[in-house]
Amino acid sequence: MNKYLKLLCSIPVILIVLYFIPFLGICLILFRYYVYKNNKSLTTSIYLLVCGLALLIPKLVESILKLLKLDTKIPVLNDIISSDIYNKIIGYSKLLIALSIILAILSYIFKNLYDKLENKVESYVKKEETKKYQIQKENDLIMRERKEKADKLHSVHCPYCGSDNLLSEKIGTCKSCRRKLQ
Repeated sequence: MNKYLKLLCSIPVILIVLYFIPFLGICLILFRYYVYKNNKSLTTSIYLLVCGLALLIPKLVESILKLLKLDTKIPVLNDIISSDIYNKIIGYSKLLIALSIILAILSYIFKNLYDKLENKVESYVKKEETKKYQIQKENDLIMRERKEKADKLHSVHCPYCGSDNLLSEKIGTCKSCRRKLQ
């Protein structure tokens, strides 16, 4: 596979593009599904979910500290949580989590549809092969009967009119003059 395609479909590139241009990021995710179609379908969703949850860790730590009523002030944590950039990152994190859930659901639905379609096509092909086999078997039987019948035929020259006749038995009638032949 081309190095540039692998780079374009990598998770870090997708995450960066999702932050700045969400529509293009979603297009890259779909392209990643196309490029890596043999891999597990949930890996991209899991990566996005983990990244989305990892971005929420500072907010989670603050919530736990408030819940436990610990009054320890962590200066770096307070600076991170109070910054405007982190508020934008929280929205981005929610986007990643929602996107990962939607992708997981869609990949599950499409995988089931693909499996059902594959099973139907497979059963149709088997039925057609069975029909073809039956027809071939019947045709072989008919051809065998015709060959046996042809092997039993012998040519008899009519002494009355001079035409050639094919007889399957010892006694028959001439096809031209309708007289008995032996």
